Amino acid sequence: MSEDRPALADVEPGEQVILLQSETTASLSAFPADAYDHLLVVAFRDSPIRIERRIRDHGGDPSTVTVIPVSGTEIDYDGPLHVTDHVSPSDLTGLAIRLSDELDTRPSGGWLYFRGLSVALMYVPPDRFFRFLDHAHRLAHVRDLRGVYEFYRAAISDDVYRPFRGLFDREIRLP
Repeated sequence: MSEDRPALADVEPGEQVILLQSETTASLSAFPADAYDHLLVVAFRDSPIRIERRIRDHGGDPSTVTVIPVSGTEIDYDGPLHVTDHVSPSDLTGLAIRLSDELDTRPSGGWLYFRGLSVALMYVPPDRFFRFLDHAHRLAHVRDLRGVYEFYRAAISDDVYRPFRGLFDREIRLP
């Protein structure tokens, strides 16, 4: 991978990858510019305002991005992102329903980005969250979407991470 080429530039439609978050590289900088045209973000961390700013910083149009905020509190946002009602971090059933509804509106080849999955593990037992991600992975794959599942690797043990790694086609580490 060249330094001027985004880390996710070669992710193919239908491919599902783990993105290992770096302390120094913004994850949204890893996406190719055209990813923002059909991007669905499931955000376990970062507010819509911060996501909007990061998308703009990387040349994207936030009006073409949808965010499902996963938060214990209501989200007050008035901006160009399409933001759904929030889902509680422990409500995986509600999140699965919201995700399925939103995925039905995505074109083949679009992008699904789970931001902050390590945070989710603070609210949900790993085995339960594994089953949820297995379901999400399959939903994205059959719709031919590019799936990016971001973990901050330093925050989770090898024993917890190992089963998650097995779900995905490959692992991409940010510099």
